[in-house]
Amino acid sequence: MKFKLIIFLSLIFCLTTSLQCNKCHTGDLHLNSTKSWFPLKGKTQLTFLDSVGNLTNFRLKVIDTTETAINQECGTSYNYDFITTSLYLNQSMTDSVFFSLASGGWLCMTAYSNNNPNMTICNIFGQTKEGVIAKNLSNYPVGNKTYKEAILILHNRGYSDSIDSVFIANNVGIVGFKYFNKHYTLQ
Repeated sequence: MKFKLIIFLSLIFCLTTSLQCNKCHTGDLHLNSTKSWFPLKGKTQLTFLDSVGNLTNFRLKVIDTTETAINQECGTSYNYDFITTSLYLNQSMTDSVFFSLASGGWLCMTAYSNNNPNMTICNIFGQTKEGVIAKNLSNYPVGNKTYKEAILILHNRGYSDSIDSVFIANNVGIVGFKYFNKHYTLQ
C-alpha cells in the first residue's frame, strides 16, 4: 500500500506542477472542507454489520498528514496535506477499500480484491454531478442509520464485482459497502 501511496502522491505532484505553465509553485496546498468526509484519524478498526446479522471488525489504516515537497526546477518548497484511508476486508489484507484525498477536494478510491483493482474512481466529488458512477444522497439510510450527506460509489463495469457499491458519509467516512454479495453497514 505504501508503494501505491507514493505513486499516487507523485501523480498528484506531477499534475499540480504540470498545470502551472512552468511557473514556480508558491504557497501551501491544504485540504479544504472536503476533509470532513474522512474524520478517521486515530482509529485502527471499524465495526460493520453484514446482511446476515454478523458483526465484523475490519482493520483500518489512516494517514492524515502534512508533508513538504520540493520543486527542484525552482528551488522552492511547499507543504501539502493529504489523507489516505485503507479498510482491509480480510486477514491477508489482499482485499481492501483505499481512499486518498488531496488538496482541491481531489478524492480517489480503489477497491482491491486479491490485490487486483476491483473498483477505481478519481474526482469523486466532481463525478457526483453527473451521477453515473458516484451519486450524492441526502438524508439517506445506510443500514440502521440515516446520513445527512452521503455518496454512493457504484461498481465499475469490466471489473470483478467482489467489492461493490461503497458508501461514504460526511463527518463519518466509510459507512457501507457490498463485499462478496453481502452488504456491510457501519455500526
